[in-house]
Amino acid sequence: MKNNFKAWEPYLVLHRPYLVSFAFRMTGSLAEAEEIVQDTFLECHHIDPKEISNHRAWLTKVCSNKSLDLLKSAYKNRESYIGTWLPDAIPDTFQFWGNLEEQTSPDKALIAKETLTTTFLLLAEKLNPEERVVYLLSEVFDYSFKEVSEFIGKSVDALRKTAQRAREAIDSQKIKNSTNTSESMKLIADFFELVRNQDRAGLENMLAKDSLFWSDGGGKVQAIRVVVSDREQIIRFFASDIISSIYKSQDLKFEYCSINGQAGLAISKRDEGGNWLFDSLMNFEVSNGKIVRIYSQRNPDKLAPLQVS
Repeated sequence: MKNNFKAWEPYLVLHRPYLVSFAFRMTGSLAEAEEIVQDTFLECHHIDPKEISNHRAWLTKVCSNKSLDLLKSAYKNRESYIGTWLPDAIPDTFQFWGNLEEQTSPDKALIAKETLTTTFLLLAEKLNPEERVVYLLSEVFDYSFKEVSEFIGKSVDALRKTAQRAREAIDSQKIKNSTNTSESMKLIADFFELVRNQDRAGLENMLAKDSLFWSDGGGKVQAIRVVVSDREQIIRFFASDIISSIYKSQDLKFEYCSINGQAGLAISKRDEGGNWLFDSLMNFEVSNGKIVRIYSQRNPDKLAPLQVS
Protein backbone atom coordinates (compact mmCIF):
# COMPACT_ATOMS: atom_id res chain seq x y z
CA MET A 1 0.00 0.00 0.00
CA LYS A 2 1.34 3.41 -0.95
CA ASN A 3 2.40 5.66 1.93
CA ASN A 4 0.69 9.03 1.51
CA PHE A 5 2.10 10.79 4.59
CA LYS A 6 4.46 13.00 2.58
CA ALA A 7 1.66 14.16 0.32
CA TRP A 8 -0.54 14.91 3.33
CA GLU A 9 2.13 16.87 5.23
CA PRO A 10 1.12 20.40 4.04
CA TYR A 11 -2.51 19.77 5.00
CA LEU A 12 -1.56 18.33 8.39
CA VAL A 13 0.59 21.35 9.21
CA LEU A 14 -2.18 23.71 8.10
CA HIS A 15 -5.05 22.03 9.96
CA ARG A 16 -3.34 20.65 13.06
CA PRO A 17 -4.05 23.69 15.32
CA TYR A 18 -7.73 23.58 14.37
CA LEU A 19 -7.97 19.82 15.02
CA VAL A 20 -6.29 20.15 18.43
CA SER A 21 -8.70 23.00 19.21
CA PHE A 22 -11.69 20.82 18.34
CA ALA A 23 -10.41 17.72 20.17
CA PHE A 24 -9.56 19.74 23.29
CA ARG A 25 -13.09 21.10 23.45
CA MET A 26 -14.35 17.54 23.10
CA THR A 27 -12.22 16.08 25.89
CA GLY A 28 -11.01 18.92 28.13
CA SER A 29 -7.59 17.26 27.99
CA LEU A 30 -4.62 18.44 25.96
CA ALA A 31 -2.97 15.01 26.13
CA GLU A 32 -6.16 13.30 24.89
CA ALA A 33 -6.58 15.95 22.17
CA GLU A 34 -3.01 15.35 20.96
CA GLU A 35 -3.66 11.59 20.97
CA ILE A 36 -6.83 12.02 18.91
CA VAL A 37 -5.10 14.24 16.36
CA GLN A 38 -2.19 11.82 16.09
CA ASP A 39 -4.62 8.96 15.47
CA THR A 40 -6.37 11.14 12.87
CA PHE A 41 -3.09 11.69 11.04
CA LEU A 42 -2.38 7.95 11.05
CA GLU A 43 -5.49 7.49 8.91
CA CYS A 44 -3.93 9.61 6.18
CA HIS A 45 -1.77 6.90 4.68
CA HIS A 46 -4.91 5.03 3.65
CA ILE A 47 -5.91 7.62 1.07
CA ASP A 48 -4.34 9.90 -1.52
CA PRO A 49 -5.04 13.57 -0.67
CA LYS A 50 -5.68 14.20 -4.38
CA GLU A 51 -8.85 12.15 -3.99
CA ILE A 52 -10.16 14.54 -1.30
CA SER A 53 -11.93 17.74 -2.33
CA ASN A 54 -12.08 19.29 1.15
CA HIS A 55 -9.16 18.20 3.34
CA ARG A 56 -10.31 20.08 6.45
CA ALA A 57 -13.75 18.45 6.29
CA TRP A 58 -12.26 14.99 5.74
CA LEU A 59 -9.89 15.41 8.68
CA THR A 60 -12.78 16.72 10.80
CA LYS A 61 -14.82 13.62 10.01
CA VAL A 62 -12.00 11.33 11.12
CA CYS A 63 -11.21 13.47 14.18
CA SER A 64 -14.88 13.55 15.22
CA ASN A 65 -15.17 9.79 15.19
CA LYS A 66 -11.83 9.33 16.96
CA SER A 67 -13.08 11.76 19.63
CA LEU A 68 -16.32 9.82 20.07
CA ASP A 69 -14.40 6.57 20.44
CA LEU A 70 -12.05 8.03 23.06
CA LEU A 71 -14.84 9.64 25.08
CA LYS A 72 -16.52 6.30 25.63
CA SER A 73 -13.47 5.11 27.56
CA ALA A 74 -12.81 8.54 29.07
CA TYR A 75 -16.09 8.46 30.97
CA LYS A 76 -14.99 5.24 32.66
CA ASN A 77 -11.69 6.88 33.58
CA ARG A 78 -13.55 9.86 35.07
CA GLU A 79 -15.53 7.49 37.31
CA SER A 80 -12.32 6.05 38.80
CA TYR A 81 -10.53 9.42 38.99
CA ILE A 82 -9.12 10.26 42.42
CA GLY A 83 -10.68 13.44 43.77
CA THR A 84 -12.29 16.16 41.68
CA TRP A 85 -11.72 16.07 37.92
CA LEU A 86 -11.08 19.36 36.15
CA PRO A 87 -10.34 20.06 32.49
CA ASP A 88 -6.77 21.07 31.72
CA ALA A 89 -5.89 24.66 32.58
CA ILE A 90 -3.90 26.33 29.80
CA PRO A 91 -2.59 29.92 29.89
CA ASP A 92 -3.80 31.80 26.82
CA THR A 93 -0.19 32.57 25.84
CA PHE A 94 0.25 28.88 24.95
CA GLN A 95 -1.08 29.02 21.41
CA PHE A 96 -1.70 25.33 20.82
CA TRP A 97 -4.53 26.04 18.41
CA GLY A 98 -3.97 29.52 17.02
CA ASN A 99 -6.63 32.21 17.17
CA LEU A 100 -9.83 30.60 15.94
CA GLU A 101 -11.87 33.42 17.43
CA GLU A 102 -10.11 35.96 15.21
CA GLN A 103 -11.10 34.09 12.05
CA THR A 104 -14.86 34.25 12.52
CA SER A 105 -17.71 36.73 13.01
CA PRO A 106 -17.97 38.57 16.37
CA ASP A 107 -20.79 36.26 17.52
CA LYS A 108 -18.82 33.14 16.59
CA ALA A 109 -15.69 34.63 18.15
CA LEU A 110 -17.52 34.98 21.48
CA ILE A 111 -18.74 31.38 21.31
CA ALA A 112 -15.23 30.19 20.42
CA LYS A 113 -13.79 31.92 23.50
CA GLU A 114 -16.57 30.70 25.78
CA THR A 115 -16.09 27.09 24.72
CA LEU A 116 -12.47 27.12 25.88
CA THR A 117 -13.35 28.18 29.43
CA THR A 118 -13.21 25.72 32.29
CA THR A 119 -16.84 26.52 33.03
CA PHE A 120 -17.95 25.44 29.54
CA LEU A 121 -15.74 22.36 29.50
CA LEU A 122 -17.34 21.23 32.76
CA LEU A 123 -20.79 21.78 31.27
CA ALA A 124 -19.76 19.80 28.20
CA GLU A 125 -18.89 16.87 30.48
CA LYS A 126 -22.60 16.63 31.29
CA LEU A 127 -23.47 16.11 27.62
CA ASN A 128 -23.21 12.67 26.11
CA PRO A 129 -20.47 12.30 23.45
CA GLU A 130 -22.85 12.65 20.50
CA GLU A 131 -24.45 15.81 21.93
CA ARG A 132 -21.02 17.26 22.48
CA VAL A 133 -19.70 16.60 18.98
CA VAL A 134 -22.88 17.90 17.32
CA TYR A 135 -22.91 21.04 19.47
CA LEU A 136 -19.27 21.86 18.73
CA LEU A 137 -19.41 21.14 15.01
CA SER A 138 -22.63 23.08 14.41
CA GLU A 139 -22.38 25.90 16.98
CA VAL A 140 -18.65 26.58 17.14
CA PHE A 141 -17.09 25.28 13.95
CA ASP A 142 -19.97 26.26 11.67
CA TYR A 143 -20.63 22.99 9.89
CA SER A 144 -24.12 22.44 8.50
CA PHE A 145 -26.24 19.58 9.78
CA LYS A 146 -25.87 17.96 6.36
CA GLU A 147 -22.08 17.99 6.78
CA VAL A 148 -22.28 16.73 10.36
CA SER A 149 -24.61 13.97 9.14
CA GLU A 150 -21.92 12.87 6.69
CA PHE A 151 -19.27 13.02 9.43
CA ILE A 152 -20.93 10.82 12.04
CA GLY A 153 -23.57 8.89 10.09
CA LYS A 154 -26.75 10.28 11.69
CA SER A 155 -29.78 11.75 9.95
CA VAL A 156 -30.17 15.51 9.69
CA ASP A 157 -33.45 15.44 11.64
CA ALA A 158 -31.85 13.43 14.45
CA LEU A 159 -28.92 15.84 14.57
CA ARG A 160 -31.21 18.88 14.81
CA LYS A 161 -32.89 17.33 17.85
CA THR A 162 -29.51 16.43 19.37
CA ALA A 163 -28.24 19.97 18.84
CA GLN A 164 -31.38 21.43 20.41
CA ARG A 165 -30.98 19.23 23.51
CA ALA A 166 -27.33 20.23 23.81
CA ARG A 167 -28.08 23.96 23.42
CA GLU A 168 -30.84 23.81 26.01
CA ALA A 169 -28.62 21.94 28.46
CA ILE A 170 -25.75 24.41 28.01
CA ASP A 171 -27.93 27.54 28.08
CA SER A 172 -29.84 26.42 31.17
CA GLN A 173 -26.63 26.06 33.19
CA LYS A 174 -24.64 29.00 31.88
CA ILE A 175 -23.57 31.57 34.44
CA LYS A 176 -25.46 34.77 33.73
CA ASN A 177 -23.58 38.03 33.18
CA SER A 178 -20.19 36.30 33.18
CA THR A 179 -17.32 38.65 32.34
CA ASN A 180 -13.64 38.40 31.59
CA THR A 181 -12.20 41.92 31.46
CA SER A 182 -9.35 43.91 32.94
CA GLU A 183 -11.66 44.55 35.88
CA SER A 184 -11.96 40.78 36.39
CA MET A 185 -8.17 40.46 36.58
CA LYS A 186 -8.02 43.31 39.12
CA LEU A 187 -10.73 41.57 41.14
CA ILE A 188 -8.60 38.42 41.28
CA ALA A 189 -5.52 40.41 42.34
CA ASP A 190 -7.58 42.03 45.10
CA PHE A 191 -8.85 38.60 46.15
CA PHE A 192 -5.34 37.28 46.74
CA GLU A 193 -4.35 40.41 48.62
CA LEU A 194 -7.21 39.60 51.00
CA VAL A 195 -5.97 35.99 51.19
CA ARG A 196 -2.49 37.18 52.21
CA ASN A 197 -4.03 39.39 54.88
CA GLN A 198 -6.52 36.69 56.00
CA ASP A 199 -9.31 39.22 55.60
CA ARG A 200 -12.40 37.06 56.04
CA ALA A 201 -14.89 39.92 55.75
CA GLY A 202 -13.27 41.10 52.54
CA LEU A 203 -13.33 37.59 51.07
CA GLU A 204 -16.98 37.20 51.95
CA ASN A 205 -17.74 40.43 50.10
CA MET A 206 -15.94 39.21 46.96
CA LEU A 207 -17.49 35.75 46.77
CA ALA A 208 -21.00 35.17 45.45
CA LYS A 209 -23.35 33.42 47.86
CA ASP A 210 -23.50 30.38 45.55
CA SER A 211 -19.77 30.32 44.79
CA LEU A 212 -18.02 26.98 44.18
CA PHE A 213 -14.41 25.83 44.50
CA TRP A 214 -12.80 22.98 42.54
CA SER A 215 -9.28 21.64 43.15
CA ASP A 216 -7.77 18.88 41.00
CA GLY A 217 -4.71 17.07 42.32
CA GLY A 218 -5.37 13.79 40.55
CA GLY A 219 -4.33 11.89 43.67
CA LYS A 220 -0.75 13.03 43.00
CA VAL A 221 -0.55 16.22 45.08
CA GLN A 222 -2.56 17.75 47.90
CA ALA A 223 -5.95 19.08 46.82
CA ILE A 224 -9.48 19.23 48.17
CA ARG A 225 -11.16 16.09 46.85
CA VAL A 226 -14.72 17.36 46.63
CA VAL A 227 -16.30 20.45 45.11
CA VAL A 228 -16.75 22.97 47.93
CA SER A 229 -20.19 24.55 47.61
CA ASP A 230 -20.38 26.39 50.93
CA ARG A 231 -19.09 29.98 50.83
CA GLU A 232 -18.08 29.88 54.49
CA GLN A 233 -15.93 26.80 53.89
CA ILE A 234 -14.27 28.50 50.92
CA ILE A 235 -13.53 31.53 53.08
CA ARG A 236 -12.12 29.38 55.89
CA PHE A 237 -9.85 27.61 53.40
CA PHE A 238 -8.40 30.74 51.80
CA ALA A 239 -8.16 32.66 55.09
CA SER A 240 -6.32 29.83 56.86
CA ASP A 241 -2.76 30.28 58.14
CA ILE A 242 -1.39 27.66 55.73
CA ILE A 243 -2.93 29.13 52.59
CA SER A 244 -2.10 32.69 53.58
CA SER A 245 1.56 31.73 54.13
CA ILE A 246 1.72 30.11 50.67
CA TYR A 247 0.67 33.35 49.01
CA LYS A 248 3.29 35.25 51.00
CA SER A 249 6.07 32.83 50.09
CA GLN A 250 9.25 34.18 48.50
CA ASP A 251 9.97 30.74 47.03
CA LEU A 252 7.05 30.89 44.61
CA LYS A 253 6.37 33.09 41.60
CA PHE A 254 2.89 34.51 41.09
CA GLU A 255 1.72 35.75 37.69
CA TYR A 256 -1.73 37.08 36.92
CA CYS A 257 -2.75 35.98 33.45
CA SER A 258 -5.66 34.74 31.36
CA ILE A 259 -6.13 30.96 31.66
CA ASN A 260 -8.69 29.15 29.47
CA GLY A 261 -10.00 32.59 28.56
CA GLN A 262 -10.68 33.49 32.20
CA ALA A 263 -8.88 35.70 34.70
CA GLY A 264 -6.34 33.59 36.53
CA LEU A 265 -3.17 33.16 38.54
CA ALA A 266 -0.20 30.97 37.62
CA ILE A 267 1.86 29.80 40.60
CA SER A 268 5.35 28.48 39.83
CA LYS A 269 8.29 27.10 41.78
CA ARG A 270 11.92 26.43 40.82
CA ASP A 271 13.20 22.95 40.11
CA GLU A 272 16.74 21.80 40.85
CA GLY A 273 17.89 23.09 37.47
CA GLY A 274 16.61 26.59 38.23
CA ASN A 275 13.63 26.40 35.87
CA TRP A 276 10.30 27.84 36.96
CA LEU A 277 7.66 25.09 36.73
CA PHE A 278 3.92 25.46 37.22
CA ASP A 279 2.74 24.27 40.62
CA SER A 280 -0.86 25.43 40.26
CA LEU A 281 -2.96 27.15 37.63
CA MET A 282 -6.02 28.91 39.00
CA ASN A 283 -8.77 30.55 36.99
CA PHE A 284 -12.00 32.21 37.98
CA GLU A 285 -15.52 32.83 36.74
CA VAL A 286 -16.72 36.34 37.56
CA SER A 287 -20.31 37.54 37.37
CA ASN A 288 -21.83 40.86 38.49
CA GLY A 289 -18.55 41.83 40.15
CA LYS A 290 -18.43 38.68 42.30
CA ILE A 291 -16.35 35.52 42.08
CA VAL A 292 -18.73 32.63 41.38
CA ARG A 293 -16.30 29.81 40.45
CA ILE A 294 -12.72 29.07 41.50
CA TYR A 295 -10.78 26.37 39.66
CA SER A 296 -7.38 25.14 40.83
CA GLN A 297 -5.51 22.73 38.55
CA ARG A 298 -2.66 21.05 40.47
CA ASN A 299 -2.43 17.61 38.86
CA PRO A 300 1.23 17.35 37.74
CA ASP A 301 0.27 15.06 34.86
CA LYS A 302 -1.97 17.77 33.44
CA LEU A 303 0.61 20.51 34.02
CA ALA A 304 3.45 18.50 32.47
CA PRO A 305 2.76 19.48 28.80
CA LEU A 306 3.17 23.13 29.78
CA GLN A 307 6.43 22.81 31.68
CA VAL A 308 9.89 23.93 30.56
CA SER A 309 11.76 20.99 29.12
